[in-house]
Amino acid sequence: MSDEILNLIKSVVGAGVLSLPAGIAAFGDAPSALLPSVVLITAIGTISAYMFSLIGRVCAMTGASSYAEAWEKTVGPGTAILPAASSTFSCLAANLAYGMILADTFKDLAGGIGLTLSRRNALFGVTALVLTPLCLLKDLSSLAPFSLLGIAGMAYTAAAMLAAYLGGNYAVPDGKFLADVAEDLRP
Repeated sequence: MSDEILNLIKSVVGAGVLSLPAGIAAFGDAPSALLPSVVLITAIGTISAYMFSLIGRVCAMTGASSYAEAWEKTVGPGTAILPAASSTFSCLAANLAYGMILADTFKDLAGGIGLTLSRRNALFGVTALVLTPLCLLKDLSSLAPFSLLGIAGMAYTAAAMLAAYLGGNYAVPDGKFLADVAEDLRP
């Protein structure tokens, strides 16, 4: 169970740890955009948690051991393919999101050591060498230590970002890192 919890935390938080603040900044670069963003994120999280608890309650009430089985017992066997198709699409979309995040990361890392790598080549390389072997694993428990390492890395990143913010390193107009921020992302 602890392996599953670590993998789930890393999966849920991992993709959003940097993209969520960037999305909020793109939504509005004024501090007033923070409140509606937090309300929206909280509402979506609350709705998701409620829906997951409903699935669990339906499984408990019907004696089902899977979402598809609960669907079959409550809605009927004719449409039992829908939950499996939905879960498959969700995994496909998550895999695509992770692929794009990893491709951008590897492209930037390669540029940092002087290698020119297109986003497309980085995406194909990450997909072939990283994502495909991970998708073929039968048991994900071997990834739990790496999920724990990833969680620690996210905590470190959050602490470093907080220290940079509190230290005024991105302050307008004279923060020492402000010049490194892309023009369209500056406050």
